[in-house]
Amino acid sequence: MKNDRALGLILVAVLMLLAGCGGGVDGVEGRYVAKTDDGLDIKMRRYRPSNGYRYRSGQPVLLFPGIVNNFDQFDVRSPLWLNSYNYQMPSDAPQWAKDDPIVQKDNLKMFSLAHYLYLRGYDVWLGNFRGTGRGDFKSDNGNGNTTLDVWCALDYPAAVAKVRAVTGRKPVIGGFSTGAMCAYQYLQGTTMDASVVKAGEYLPHVRGSTTLAAQRNNQVAGFLGLDPAGAPDFAYNFMVDNAIGWDLLALEVKMDLDAVLPVVLSLVPPIVVAGATDIIFKTISNMADAFPVLLPGWMDLFGAIEIWNTANTNGYVEDFMVRIGLSGFYIGNIAQFADWGLNDFQLREHWQNGYENRNRLIAVDREAGDGYYYYNDHMDRITVPAFAVFSESNGGVNPERMSNLLFAGKTQHPNDQWMVVPGTSHLDVLVGNTAPTVSFPAIADWLDSL
Repeated sequence: MKNDRALGLILVAVLMLLAGCGGGVDGVEGRYVAKTDDGLDIKMRRYRPSNGYRYRSGQPVLLFPGIVNNFDQFDVRSPLWLNSYNYQMPSDAPQWAKDDPIVQKDNLKMFSLAHYLYLRGYDVWLGNFRGTGRGDFKSDNGNGNTTLDVWCALDYPAAVAKVRAVTGRKPVIGGFSTGAMCAYQYLQGTTMDASVVKAGEYLPHVRGSTTLAAQRNNQVAGFLGLDPAGAPDFAYNFMVDNAIGWDLLALEVKMDLDAVLPVVLSLVPPIVVAGATDIIFKTISNMADAFPVLLPGWMDLFGAIEIWNTANTNGYVEDFMVRIGLSGFYIGNIAQFADWGLNDFQLREHWQNGYENRNRLIAVDREAGDGYYYYNDHMDRITVPAFAVFSESNGGVNPERMSNLLFAGKTQHPNDQWMVVPGTSHLDVLVGNTAPTVSFPAIADWLDSL
C-alpha cells in the first residue's frame, strides 16, 4: 500500500512537471489556456523553438498583439507548408543570428522577437485576444459588441494570472500597439462586470480601482510597449464624425479575417502578396512625404495611415504578416480608436458603455460628470518600470503624444526608458529590417537591467 501511494505521488509530480514545463497542459505544443471571468478560453503560446528545447526558467515576458493581428506577429518564420520561402540573411546580419542554429535553418526567424528573447534567456508567453488566432491557438469568440475595453479588462487579466500561476513569478507585461495599451490599462486596475459582458445585451462601464492597481503593479515586474497605442492621428474628421459614420462604427460585428485569409491567400504566391503590399504602403509613404508643410495637419490623410514602412521590411516578412499575422477584429475595437481620435484624444471607455448609453449612436465630447472612465486620467497608477520602443512616423501612433502620456503620466521609476527608432512606421518597429539590430537588443538590454 505504501509503495502504491508513493508511486502515485511520483506520477502526480511528473504530470505536474510536464504540464508546467512541457508542451502545454492539453497536449498541443506550447499551448496554455486562460479562462476569462466571463467564461471564455484565451489561447496562449509559451515559446520554445521546438519540443526538443526546454522552456526558459528566466523572467517571464507576456506579449499581446496589436489590433488586426494575432500573436504570430511576434514569431516571424517560414511556414512549413510553403516551400517557396528561401530568404538568405544579408552579409551584415547581426552576429547573434549568424551564430544561432535555429536561424541558420530558417533565416526568417531572425525577425522573431519571441525567438530573440528566448535566446537571451527569457520565458516568452504570447496571447491571443478573444476572437483572434489561428488553428489550435484560436481564442473563443466574444459577443459581437466586443470592444477594446473587453479585451483589456477581461482577456488581459486572465492571461497574466495564467503566467503567474504556471511560473510562480512576476511577469513583464506588454505587447505591440493595442497589446501594450491593454497592459497599461491593466496596471490602472480596470475591470468590467463579467456577468453583464457575458449576457451580451450591452456593455457595463469600466471601473478603476487604486487598490487593485497597487496589487497588480506589485505582481508585475515591468511594462514593455512596442509602439503602444493610444490616441491616433486622424484626417478629414468630418468624413467620420457624422450620423452615417457613427452608425457604421456602432455595428456589433466581428470581421473574421482568420477564416477568410487562409482560403483566399492559399491561391496567391508570396511574390504577389509581398508585391501588392509593397506597392500599397510605399505609395502611402511617398504621399505622406510629399504632403505640403503649409497645409493643416487635418488634411494629411496619408500621414495618418502611414503604418508600415515596407522599404524597411523584407518581402518574405511582408508575405508572412499578411498571410499569417493578420487576424480578426470587432468593429467596436476600431470604433473606440475613432472616438479617441475624433474627440480631442480623450482615451476613454466605449461611448455606449453603461445601461444609460446602450442606445447612444453618436459619441459626444467629454463633459464633467458624464460617467465615462478616462484612461488618460489615471496613468499615475502605473508604478512599475516601463520601456517603450516608438516608431518615427505618426501613422497609427503619435510618438510624441504617447511618450508624453506614458512617461510623463505614470509614476516615475529609475528604470523608465523609451526610444524612437529612425526610419520606422508603426508595424516595422516589430518586424522591420532594423528590428533584429535595434529594437530587439534594446528591449532585451532593458529587461536585463531589471
